[in-house]
This record gives sequence, C-alpha cells and structure tokens, in this order.
Amino acid sequence: MAPAAPFGRKRAIAAVRHRELPIHFGSPHPHVAILEQDGKLRVRGLVVDPAEADAASKRALADGGAWMPEHYYALGKPTGEIFAEADTAGELIACLRAMSWPDDW
Repeated sequence: MAPAAPFGRKRAIAAVRHRELPIHFGSPHPHVAILEQDGKLRVRGLVVDPAEADAASKRALADGGAWMPEHYYALGKPTGEIFAEADTAGELIACLRAMSWPDDW
C-alpha cells in the first residue's frame, strides 16, 4: 500500500450511501475509518498499538521481510477518537456534510 491521496468528503458520502463499509482512509496513510460499530455508524480514528507494531516489525525483519510505514498503518484499529456518530446512513451523511473535513482525509 503506497501513500494515498486524500479520500475526500464526496467519496466518503458515496461509500456511506452505498454501504461500502468499512473504509479506511487518510493521507499519506490510513488513519481514519468509517464503519458500523456497536450498532452505530461512526467516523473514527485508527490507532496502532505500539507493542503490536514493534512485535510485528521484529517478526517481519527476523523472517527476512520488510517493514515499511504501510505495514505499520495496516495495524490500525478503529479505537481512536469518534469524529461523527449516527444511527442511520442518512444521519451520518448529514454529519459528514456539516462537519469540518480535514485536508488529509
């Protein structure tokens, strides 16, 4: 997974509308997710556990493999800040339209 351009609000809204979830996005590497969690639709930060990343890095390098930022960010889990939350896709889309949209999303 090479660095990615920002996903954008328009594409995020389309993904929610078409229920193409979960999605992970952010630039240059994924750090945000839109997903269904605990009965809610959420926009949530992805968090990488440092101990898990360290162990995965050591395993990869010991096995003669590579360890790049893409590997690190692939370990992200939607346990960070909740930026938006809704009961329905329509409600979440309304939130996405109204909220401040960071340039790196």
